[in-house]
Amino acid sequence: MSTDNHVYTRDEINEILKTNDIAVMRAIVHLFRLQTADEVASTRTKHQNAMGFCAADAKAGTRMARWLLGMNDNNVQRYPMKDLRHPLAARVLGRYAQNGGTVMDRARKIALKHSAQIVAIANGDLQS
Repeated sequence: MSTDNHVYTRDEINEILKTNDIAVMRAIVHLFRLQTADEVASTRTKHQNAMGFCAADAKAGTRMARWLLGMNDNNVQRYPMKDLRHPLAARVLGRYAQNGGTVMDRARKIALKHSAQIVAIANGDLQS
């Protein structure tokens, strides 16, 4: 959420997401928190509510968010929070990378695809 009264545009948020890995990881967590409880539990999008991950990104995004938050498959925080750039991330989450890219590349793609929601969060129009 913006504390300096600056209203972010989607272009500004996209530029931040293109260059800042931390912003990408924060975006993934915010999108995860917008998922409904049943979507989080199933790693699938079940509601057409324009909130959280779209169906194509729900499983990868949920897995990445769980990794970042140190959650197990039951969404219970049991592990230390991790980074998508951690060496083990490629081994654990590598199946979600696309076309020879890294886990961070896929996370960035997901964040950029959903950046309208990130803009709303940054501007205080949406709570995650």
